[in-house]
Amino acid sequence: MNSTIKKVINYSIFFGLAVVLLYLAFRKVDVKILVDGFKHANYFWVAVSLLISILANIFRALRWKLLMEPLGANPPFKHVLGAVFIGYLANFAFPRLGEITKCGTLKKTDNVSFESLLGTVVVERASDMAVLLICVVLVFFIKIDFFGQFLINSIFKPLFFRASGFSFTSLIVIAAFLIFSYLLLHLVRKNFFGHKIKAKVKGIYYGVIDGLKSILRMKQRGLFIIYSFAVWCCYLLMTWVLMYATEPTSHLGFVDSLFILVVGSFGMVVPVQGGFGAFHIITAMGLGLFGISREDGLVFATIGHESQTVLLIIFGAVSMALLFLKKKPKPATPSK
Repeated sequence: MNSTIKKVINYSIFFGLAVVLLYLAFRKVDVKILVDGFKHANYFWVAVSLLISILANIFRALRWKLLMEPLGANPPFKHVLGAVFIGYLANFAFPRLGEITKCGTLKKTDNVSFESLLGTVVVERASDMAVLLICVVLVFFIKIDFFGQFLINSIFKPLFFRASGFSFTSLIVIAAFLIFSYLLLHLVRKNFFGHKIKAKVKGIYYGVIDGLKSILRMKQRGLFIIYSFAVWCCYLLMTWVLMYATEPTSHLGFVDSLFILVVGSFGMVVPVQGGFGAFHIITAMGLGLFGISREDGLVFATIGHESQTVLLIIFGAVSMALLFLKKKPKPATPSK
């Protein structure tokens, strides 16, 4: 089976999962309520949320650029920001492809080590998870009886049971995978596949390790932390102003927005293109705690998610055009 067929099959599986989740989210809903919700939404606040989203990605690009400095790389900021948007665009094609794509983008535009960039992306994701964990703890303890029960029953327990529900067969498969990986690496070390493969694997390993060490060699760690919190503060502001876009959610406050941000973030973790379906389901469930109907919750989730989707597709496409499709100057014709 060639790589193209494998990519098509993988894409079809994840795309099918997204379709199923969207079906589950919107089945048995009153279409008239949905249409009325979209019709009467205040799109001024949607536009404001999109502007804040752009600011969040600017902070994200600035943070990533800080991680590149210890690697001796200093690509132009516009290239870094463009790579971030291209990464988001790639995620709509295949889940988690964006991290690899944005590294490949800077490798092509500025010849930054692809392997080292992978290590910096791991640091980025770890930073985001740390801030998200802080948000979860805040939400949990601010209103433990209200928010805490939802997080425990609707998120933590399902995740725990899924993680602890491994069958004996699953354990055998995991053990076999680990043994196979060890044997494969052992064969690579012994030059079983040739010196070129060994050199390539070695380069990837040390490159990723070098990228991970960038956080230790960084001179401006305080600024890195500030950027990390700035990204999530923008996400919180986006969610808060978006509450005013629909009448049923307009009475919710800042803390309520933090709760919806946390809940929606778990929906985006599901490995489907752009969080389609999963985000809609869990956000509507979270809004249900405030007495908001499923239909109204789906209107809010759809407006928020799809407006962001359109924004990222547009900026991703424009970034690709500017970085890769711009015409190169023609070489000067030698004088006779």
